[in-house]
Amino acid sequence: MRQRLGITLACVTLALIGLALMLPQLAVTAQESEVIERGREIYRQHCASCHGVDAKGHGPAADALKKNPPDLTLIQKKGEKFPFDEVMNIIDGETVISAHGSREMPVWGTIFRKAKGEMLAHLDIYALTKYIESIQRHRP
Repeated sequence: MRQRLGITLACVTLALIGLALMLPQLAVTAQESEVIERGREIYRQHCASCHGVDAKGHGPAADALKKNPPDLTLIQKKGEKFPFDEVMNIIDGETVISAHGSREMPVWGTIFRKAKGEMLAHLDIYALTKYIESIQRHRP
């Protein structure tokens, strides 16, 4: 009986240690999920009209543009890291894309800063970028 109790206690102790080691990762995952969900909301509100709800470039306003919006699910190349900073800069407006001609894509950084201030604008751009990263299909 004592041996069984000792084994049970050892198993519970190991389970608790494992849980304690996993908690920080679970918290990060939960926070990241919230950020991605916020990014999805921002995407639907500000980007889906051109890039489409599925982010493949076929939104209802796409036909009115000079060039078709890109498929945002194919930004990341297979085996490469998602170009997070580059995407953030494009959304912010720091990087001009020649395909947008006269900058048909709104400079969201400026728009978000006017509406929310610098810090919240940066957080929204980060969340939007995390969402775009989460929908990658990894092009060859």
